[in-house]
Amino acid sequence: MKIKLIAPRDQGEDVLSSPFKLQRVNLPLLAALTPPGHSLTIVDEAFAADDMDQDVDLVAITVLTELAIRAYQIGDSYRRKGVKVVMGGIHPTVLPEEALEHADAVVRGEAEGIWPQLIADAESGQLRRIYKAEKATELEGLPIPRRDLFPRGQAQAYIPVPIGIETSRGCPFDCEFCCIGQTLGQRYRVRPVHEVIAEIESIDSPHLFFVDDALGLDRNAAKKLFTEMIPLRKRWLAQGTVSLAEDPELLGLMNRAGCMGLLIGFESVQKDTQDEVHKIKALKIDFFEAMRRFHGEGFGILGCFVFGFDFEDKHVFDQTRDFILKSSMDCAQLRILTPYPGTRLYSRLTNEGRLFVNDWWLRGYPPDTLLFQPKGMTVDELISGFARLNRQAYSYGAITKRFFGMTPWKRTLFGCQVYAGLNLSTRSRYFKSLANTQPFAGASLST
Repeated sequence: MKIKLIAPRDQGEDVLSSPFKLQRVNLPLLAALTPPGHSLTIVDEAFAADDMDQDVDLVAITVLTELAIRAYQIGDSYRRKGVKVVMGGIHPTVLPEEALEHADAVVRGEAEGIWPQLIADAESGQLRRIYKAEKATELEGLPIPRRDLFPRGQAQAYIPVPIGIETSRGCPFDCEFCCIGQTLGQRYRVRPVHEVIAEIESIDSPHLFFVDDALGLDRNAAKKLFTEMIPLRKRWLAQGTVSLAEDPELLGLMNRAGCMGLLIGFESVQKDTQDEVHKIKALKIDFFEAMRRFHGEGFGILGCFVFGFDFEDKHVFDQTRDFILKSSMDCAQLRILTPYPGTRLYSRLTNEGRLFVNDWWLRGYPPDTLLFQPKGMTVDELISGFARLNRQAYSYGAITKRFFGMTPWKRTLFGCQVYAGLNLSTRSRYFKSLANTQPFAGASLST
């Protein structure tokens, strides 16, 4: 069969709109697990548009909730041509019946364990509607992803594209606003270190990105991995929790192994909200000390903050601004809390009658649309406070001041490219978002 694996693009962005892109892991891994005898193509619309005129027998689409509209458009187009379509990923896992309106089959949860059987069923014309593995994927023995299927030269117009690599899967924290536990499981699984090292050695690029949702939770495995990475001379970025800063030995090994920057989920600076976010609640150090330790190792930090938690009040925006500036944070990702389907947050807000619209992902709303009635502040206070913080954090003056903090990672060409790219593209995205009228700005629901 001719098989095409597709990652949809963000509807609000064209191919050249973001300078920072990541070469993903999931599609080339599925390609590596595909039985021999089939022709494979990978299309990542973040880099290039899909050519729907290509001859193909089976299309598999990975679907995030915010990209569901585009994924459904792709699925519908191929099905009209008589091509069988399979959808997987977080969104079809939590809403399989909705996805089946646009696909012939849906994979719920992790796909690795059932992928060869799905291919055999498609080849024999006996696709089932829903596939679900009986147990979580064991990470030992996974093949090296087929990165050779990405088109050559796709990254030439961008900041050097980090190659995505996975060392662990699952998250034990079970935060109310996150559905990782439902889709990847709460059991934290770690790949054998020697297999990760072998994969890294197979990658020509010097730039990596660890895609793990909770990198380093297994401290012993992480320290062994980073120790063995030291002679490989790679430069890498990762996402992690503030708790990484609790272990100075771990941070030192990360530095020696080539870590240049981290995406850290701070979530909220207000104590009452931190107590409700499981991965923050048990911290043994405060945020300022964590930033001091991160910067002490020379790491650039992209701090992530979410606004709209029930225990937050209107002062959270000024408090967040002060923390960003006083800690010399390199870049900040600011988000209005989104109630994703499949999360306990979505269920609770639905039961409390606080959602403005239930199927918001099918409405084409821009990012950072307020979708529910907040509790700790009014709708206007949340919208105006969020807009004010964005203007303050992403003024050209603030960006310039952060740059001249000159943590060591910014002194490299790659560091300068990432810093400038993230800050300027984030500024552009936020100011574009602020220009959109909030569809529920005048809404008010009794709670």
